[in-house]
Amino acid sequence: MNGKPVIGMLVIGQAPRPALLAEFASVLGDGAELKMLGALDHLDEAGLAAAAPTADRDTLFTTLPDGRSILISKAAVTEGMGQRLKDLEAMNAAVAIVCCTGKFPALEAPGVHFASDLVAGAVEGCLPANGRLGVFIPSAAQAAACIERWTTATRSCHCVPLSPGAPDDEIRAAAAEMAEVAPDLVLHDCISYTSAARKLAASIHGRPALLASTTCARLAGELAGI
Repeated sequence: MNGKPVIGMLVIGQAPRPALLAEFASVLGDGAELKMLGALDHLDEAGLAAAAPTADRDTLFTTLPDGRSILISKAAVTEGMGQRLKDLEAMNAAVAIVCCTGKFPALEAPGVHFASDLVAGAVEGCLPANGRLGVFIPSAAQAAACIERWTTATRSCHCVPLSPGAPDDEIRAAAAEMAEVAPDLVLHDCISYTSAARKLAASIHGRPALLASTTCARLAGELAGI
């Protein structure tokens, strides 16, 4: 035993996710032991193909360990997550983070923290009253759900599709579109977005921005007592 608290990371695709681990490590340093599991670790290539989305609202984006990006079924992910959460409990994780900014109400349990809830809390705390929220989303298919989730009686929401891992020219184009809206706060609403993408986009749209991965890492550290 090294005495460090274990922070469990449950990704919606397959582990490992080196880029995501690097984002958490950049925040937490050597203060925690990171354990990552994937909801679809039990699936082979044929199984992943069979887990394709059946509708826009069943669509989730994930990056595979080999760097490929795919769209997968939320229903298939939810089914796999249940067992992985039991695995993290067996590892005595001090904190378990579901590393997806989608909502998974069927999986709520004591000690399990959802990136969607942590990010939502950060948005609520950082966005002015009657504010305008700009949201980068991985796929245009997620736009309707994004607007429904983030729009309130006092808050407007504008979504801009931007694939995580997109080349710099696509990031610049998406950031320029975001700049036209002049939001009060920008959210990179997928755990797969990187600090490098956030930095490049912010240099163009010029607005305060939250990155889902590092926001969750900071709060995980607080919850684990680091």
